[in-house]
Amino acid sequence: MMGPMAKKDASARLRTTVRDMILSMALIVLPILAVFWLMPTTSTAAPVTVISAGDYQSMLSAARSDLPFIALSPTGLPSSWELTSDDYQPEGSTAAIWHLGYLAPSSKYAVFEQTTESIGEYLSDQSSDAAQSGSVQVAGVSWQKYTGTAPAALTTLLFREDTTKDGTSLEVVAGSAPLSELETLAASLKS
Repeated sequence: MMGPMAKKDASARLRTTVRDMILSMALIVLPILAVFWLMPTTSTAAPVTVISAGDYQSMLSAARSDLPFIALSPTGLPSSWELTSDDYQPEGSTAAIWHLGYLAPSSKYAVFEQTTESIGEYLSDQSSDAAQSGSVQVAGVSWQKYTGTAPAALTTLLFREDTTKDGTSLEVVAGSAPLSELETLAASLKS
C-alpha cells in the first residue's frame, strides 16, 4: 500500500518525465524548424527566356541548310507569342527534327516541330498516350487531331504530312495551350 508521501513522489516523477520529454522534443524540433525557416526558397517555375529575333533567324538559316526538308517558320504571330526554344537535329543516327517552343498568350505551352519520323514514332519518342480524336481544318488544310493526358505539356497534337520537292516531313503543332491557339500557330506556318 502506498502512503501519501509515495503518491506525491510518483506524481512528481511523472511530471518530471513528461516535462523532460517535452523539453527533449523541443530541443530536436526547434533547430529543424529554424533550418527550414532560414533556407532560401526556390520557385518551382523557372523564368522563361525569350529568344531574340536575331538568334532565331540564325537558327532558322542553319536549319534550312542542314535539314532534308524546308524548315517552316511561323509568320504573323502576335507579339503575345514568346519564342522560348528553337533547335534542330540533322538527320543521322536519329530522325531529323526542327523544333520551336512557345509560351502562348494563355501562358500555356505550344510547340511546332517538323520531323522525318512517322506519327507513331513521334508519339513513342514523346512517351505520349495520345490517340487520334478526329481532324481539324486550319487555313484550308486538314490536320489529324490527337489528344491524350501524358505528357501534360502535349495534351493536344495536330499532325499533317507535307511532301514537297525538297523532301517529306511530318508537321506537328502541339501543347497544353487551347486548341484555338494551336490552330493560330498552325495557320502561321510558312516556308
